[in-house]
Amino acid sequence: MVTKNSHIFQASVISAILLVSAISITQFSTAQIEGKFTADLKPREGSSASGTATLELQDNGKAVQYNIDANGLNNVTDISISQETGTGRAPDVVIIRTASQSGLGTGSGALSGNFTESELTGPLQGKTVADFVKAINDGKIIFRVQTVAFPLGEIAGNVTAGSNGGNATAG
Repeated sequence: MVTKNSHIFQASVISAILLVSAISITQFSTAQIEGKFTADLKPREGSSASGTATLELQDNGKAVQYNIDANGLNNVTDISISQETGTGRAPDVVIIRTASQSGLGTGSGALSGNFTESELTGPLQGKTVADFVKAINDGKIIFRVQTVAFPLGEIAGNVTAGSNGGNATAG
């Protein structure tokens, strides 16, 4: 025999299940992908230049913001992010600055901006920012500032985990 109280109980259970489902969906859809990474840019032999670079995921992992601070440089020709491929080569995966763009110049300075997956090139062309982050977490990403005197990079450093542990996280 079905009573009025059993109908109310069943309706309450169904309502509770729907409410929990709605909360779970809302929590899942608001998860944020974030990560912060740094590179200590050390000079090549024969240079006294130095610098630091940071990368931070923006827009829920759709863009990467970069900031470079450097000093002691002359005639910057290129700033790029490269990936070790295990072949002894490290092709560029992001071109930050070329000689024709403004940014770091003679002496000390800073350069900031951002890039998205559509700007990835070389071994990461056609890949996602998540693939870029995986390469960082695998220790394969190198920041380089090239000059006329040091065409392979006057200062360079591996990108490593930043202040939050560096891995892309959701939550």
